[in-house]
Amino acid sequence: MNNQPNHENLSPQETPCPICGSQNFVWGRTVGESVSQWVYFRADGAVWGEGEKLRARKCRDCNNVQLFSYD
Repeated sequence: MNNQPNHENLSPQETPCPICGSQNFVWGRTVGESVSQWVYFRADGAVWGEGEKLRARKCRDCNNVQLFSYD
């Protein structure tokens, strides 16, 4: 029997930290050298201009940081 919680239908805001299980987060974004410079995910084989902005979530309890594509 699998006792793991089912997180398939949860949004990132509802999914607990995979390290400690906390749901105490601070949301932000990743930046480069300049505050206005976003960090992107670009799939292998994608061309310039393709990609998704990334948002970051930091667990306030264990300091784990996760990246999510920007909605």
